[in-house]
Amino acid sequence: MPGQIMRDELEAEEVEQDQYLVFKIQSQEFGIQAMWVQEISRPLEITLVPNSLTYIEGVTNLRGKLATVINFRKKFAFDEKEHDEDTRFIIIEHLGFPIGIIVDSVEEVIKIDDDLVQKLPESTSSMTKDEYITGVGMLKKRMIIMLNVEKVLEKIEVIEPEALRHAIDEATGSITNE
Repeated sequence: MPGQIMRDELEAEEVEQDQYLVFKIQSQEFGIQAMWVQEISRPLEITLVPNSLTYIEGVTNLRGKLATVINFRKKFAFDEKEHDEDTRFIIIEHLGFPIGIIVDSVEEVIKIDDDLVQKLPESTSSMTKDEYITGVGMLKKRMIIMLNVEKVLEKIEVIEPEALRHAIDEATGSITNE
């Protein structure tokens, strides 16, 4: 059932490089390598941090350790949305610190073989294609935008929404899978 994946499910077997945690933001499916995921939780209490970047919601107490909380809707310049029963925090570790990533919902952990991953067309914005998106996982009627977590988190600016939308449109219009 969407949104009920917990760390023990990820640890049930050795997490492989071709396993991805699929989540949604504004009905678009995204995937990150499952090996990055420490845990998935319901929204935690957030303390606002003055003068932080617009997509940083603040910090939270994660079992005695401060974790930065990033709103992926804001990071990718999607419309804002109130948290609901499907909202999840994906906890990862980046540069030795825990980071909570707010997403609309967590769908599943799936294996996406390399032969099901297609690179974005050359006409796609180089900023998005080369830095944030590693490819598009093609699974029957689904297209999962695969993100490079390191690249997304190392950039301090908001990802240009038109570049991301253009990349998604290019992938949708240029790639078919039956």
